Amino acid sequence: MTNQFPKVVVGCFIRNNKRQLLLVKSYKWPNLWVVMGGHIEYGEKIADTVARETKEELGMEVEFDRVIEVVEFVNDPAFHKSKHFVALQCECHVVGEDVPKIDNDEIQECKWFALEEAKQLANLLPATKHTLNILT
Repeated sequence: MTNQFPKVVVGCFIRNNKRQLLLVKSYKWPNLWVVMGGHIEYGEKIADTVARETKEELGMEVEFDRVIEVVEFVNDPAFHKSKHFVALQCECHVVGEDVPKIDNDEIQECKWFALEEAKQLANLLPATKHTLNILT
């Protein structure tokens, strides 16, 4: 039997200078609005992961602000396969241009939303909604 451990990931709650939030759709979370994110690599700091993942997946520069909360996903049925993640839900803000250039491998669609508009989306991942409810 192979030892299995949860993966530590970041969820990136990205704000632009209008205080809007960027939500994405990904094949990994079919038919749901979520935030983009990714795995923390060995030796990498949280802020560096947020910046790297955002640059890789959206082509944008961001600056890390804070960890909003920690969320667990244990074999979440909404995810495309059975996984255990410990997600550090991170707030960050765009530095420079806020026009995403999606990579299409990870993200199929993205859109800026006002916070209250995002909270009202019917097809919003519940964990994302929970974190949005903490933001002001």
